[in-house]
Amino acid sequence: MSVYTPVSAAELAAFLSDYPVGECVGFAGIQAGIENSNFFVSTTTGEYVLTLFEQHRPDALHYFLALLQHWAAAGIPVPAPLANRHGEVLGTLNAKPAALVARLPGTHPQQTTPAQCAAIGAMLARMHLAARDFTLHRASDRDHRWRMQMAHTVLPQLDAADAELLRAEIAFQQTIAFAELPQGTIHADLFRDNVLFDAENLSGVLDVYFACNDCLLYDLAVVVNDWCCQADGSLDETRLQACVSHYQALRPWEPQEQQAWPALLRTAALRFWLSRLYEQHNPRPGELTLQKNPLEFRQKLQHRIAAMTPEAVHVNARRLLCPLPVIRVQQAIESLPAGTCVTAVCTDPGALHDIPAWARIHGHCVLETRTEGREYTIVLQTGGQP
Repeated sequence: MSVYTPVSAAELAAFLSDYPVGECVGFAGIQAGIENSNFFVSTTTGEYVLTLFEQHRPDALHYFLALLQHWAAAGIPVPAPLANRHGEVLGTLNAKPAALVARLPGTHPQQTTPAQCAAIGAMLARMHLAARDFTLHRASDRDHRWRMQMAHTVLPQLDAADAELLRAEIAFQQTIAFAELPQGTIHADLFRDNVLFDAENLSGVLDVYFACNDCLLYDLAVVVNDWCCQADGSLDETRLQACVSHYQALRPWEPQEQQAWPALLRTAALRFWLSRLYEQHNPRPGELTLQKNPLEFRQKLQHRIAAMTPEAVHVNARRLLCPLPVIRVQQAIESLPAGTCVTAVCTDPGALHDIPAWARIHGHCVLETRTEGREYTIVLQTGGQP
């Protein structure tokens, strides 16, 4: 919610004259988020938030504003748009579509507590359930296709380490059956800076302008990756369980969701790493524009990958002669799941040929071979090409 389109006091007064909110007594740009221009507005009748939409088409704005009205009617604490004197909830300011909503009480949580994580988990489930009878549909503009296209867009701008990580994640993401997971209306951006707490009560859900139809569980993964993390990006188990259990109490997971959960945590981390990388390399001009650090979600993605990666296995084949090094590796690999990294250290120089040849025949991937003095190291990954 940075400011890309500045607004003068006179321009704002003219806009507000069409709304039953009294006269403007003060306003200020909001420096948070990255999509639209937002302002806090104080009038003689109360406190409001003005949004100028920078990118969305009219049909998308109709969807967002209708969803706000639908959720508000269902008791979800969202800022329903105010109608102007013509009965319209969407106006125009400085050639941009604009909407005015009441400012909700509360502040954004900084260091989240288990109680706050439980509250957002339950609230997200309520939102998903309340939207089951919402009749409008909007395809996601940050779906799998977008993520793959954006990955290839930013790849040439990355250093070698980031590019290697991204290429590997692109390959993994192709294995997720997104279409087989339960779908519905999701918020898709429910970070802490889009939620308000008034004392201990969750008092506001803001910024629905990424809302769409997509995997319900992806929405929860976005929440968890922001609300339930340690400083290094790893998940805090207490906050994680509070969030997930309170969500599941209202909307139990389907079996396929349980299986897909670790992968969707990676998907959600990847989505925000990609968007932040793009913004970093292709900044948009603006008066109070905010750049968010891609490193945060790179670290989170690495942690989610590590959580799904089996522990590495080391095979000591020193002082063994052919064919014993191959046999020792074969015995170690027999019961391992696909994707396990196996490092064999040998003193027989023939192992540098024999073990890779055996591995390729049996569908394993040779990641590396190296010689250090009189020792020979072969690194494999089980289960075929990564």
